Amino acid sequence: MIATTSWSTETHLGSDNREPMINGTASLLRLEGITKVFLTDEIETHALSGIHLEVTKGEFLAISGPSGCGKSTLLAILGLLDSPTEGRYRLNGREVANLDLEERARIRNREVGFIFQSFNLIGDLSVFENVELPLIYRGVKPAERKSRVMDTLEEVQMSHRKKHLPSQLSGGQQQRVAVARALAGDPEILLADEPTGNLDSKNGEIVMELLRKLNEEGTTICMVTHDERYTRSARRIVQLFDGKIVDETTHGETP
Repeated sequence: MIATTSWSTETHLGSDNREPMINGTASLLRLEGITKVFLTDEIETHALSGIHLEVTKGEFLAISGPSGCGKSTLLAILGLLDSPTEGRYRLNGREVANLDLEERARIRNREVGFIFQSFNLIGDLSVFENVELPLIYRGVKPAERKSRVMDTLEEVQMSHRKKHLPSQLSGGQQQRVAVARALAGDPEILLADEPTGNLDSKNGEIVMELLRKLNEEGTTICMVTHDERYTRSARRIVQLFDGKIVDETTHGETP
């Protein structure tokens, strides 16, 4: 069944810094007519076509679909790692197209947390140092950095491994460290790109249980996955096919 995204929402117009409202809930992300075209050797590849999507604060959204359908491209645009060819994107009430490179980098560092399938930990840094690094870039003072790092490592049950290198950890442990690194900056939204893709089923479920817990505590999560077992953790599932939203399912209510 082809799904049509409903815009029967109450939008409060005004300053660009004012967040639109969706049925009384603050809108965190709003995409309107997003298209992404890649040009390679004079060949056009349409990765995304006319995407309309809205995410409210506290929501857990799963973006699902087969390989090559545009899931990771969509997540990259949401996280300001890429820009659309056409369409509008508002993040927390701000028009993304109006942001300069410095402001986009600041938002990525302070407001968005990333979790990648390949973990992306730095091999010659300890667990503690990997989690601490984004806070150093942000200019957080040493005492506060230490407190934040230890708090997040405790939350993912990895504080006992703080001095270990990534090579001394299992895949599941590395992903939990990656989650801690994303959380240390206290982001408004957590973007997870196939966070269980390199894990066995046991470790995959451990990571998913951690994401569910974080969402219950109020973290907004957008997760890309092709595994139907893990989409059920989300409150809403958006299905992509050939760069278009073709189905949408909601489970329960957004907190």
